[in-house]
Amino acid sequence: MLTIQEIEKAIADEAPGSWTAGENAVWGRLGTEGGAGLFGLKIGDNQGKLKAAAEDFDALGAPPPPPKFDWRDQDGGRLGAVRDQGLHCGACVAFATIATAESRHWVASGDSLQLSEAELFHCNGGSCDNGWGLAAGLDAATNGLVLLSDAPWVDNPTCTGASAAIKVSGYAELTNFDARRRAIAQGPVVAGMEVYEDLSGYIGGIYRKVVGGFRGHHAVCVVGYDDADGCWIARNSWGTGWGEGGYFRIAYGECKIDDLPFYSCETQAA
Repeated sequence: MLTIQEIEKAIADEAPGSWTAGENAVWGRLGTEGGAGLFGLKIGDNQGKLKAAAEDFDALGAPPPPPKFDWRDQDGGRLGAVRDQGLHCGACVAFATIATAESRHWVASGDSLQLSEAELFHCNGGSCDNGWGLAAGLDAATNGLVLLSDAPWVDNPTCTGASAAIKVSGYAELTNFDARRRAIAQGPVVAGMEVYEDLSGYIGGIYRKVVGGFRGHHAVCVVGYDDADGCWIARNSWGTGWGEGGYFRIAYGECKIDDLPFYSCETQAA
């Protein structure tokens, strides 16, 4: 079983000064055993279902993206509270999709809503045991998103049938680095990555995998980037007791985050 001391030594040997490890809330609950529900991104059903967006940005003559952007610092944040998916249901795609839809709706409309991961996931074919694909989550969101107060998160499959408040009206795959950064400057996006054992002990800094075995694939909401530091800034769904208040920075290209798809979306009233 991996220890914090082993992670600290590996950081010092492999990526000195890059990030800090410690016994955070997730480490205390999970360590390096169990918790398969944290890693529910299903790979293989994402390609070919979304319209590529890179060409759209070029056609619109979009200016080059700024060298740094972080939605935590923009317009008073426009980001909902970080939530905790728990350890037993592979619903990370639903959490990343809801985080992105909430923020993009807030950015576009000025209206802050808390939306339900449970209704999105359980009412649209999500599987706690088998996970969900990124395209499947976004496609399901076009059916409508209900308020969190109507359907709080539970692991057990339930479907309330509550009326939708908003829906995702369109979504697109971001096919290159510039398109991804331009899209983030317009609102957070959904992305996938690989997870290794050492990430459970992340406290802060720019994460690079240094030690430990592969745990699974995971979906996150990317809220910013920093070219000077060479990293994406992402919101996780492991609660505020993990990472930088529930957020983390991950080096460009690390854990295949740049190889797996990024997706942007638009929302409208249901």
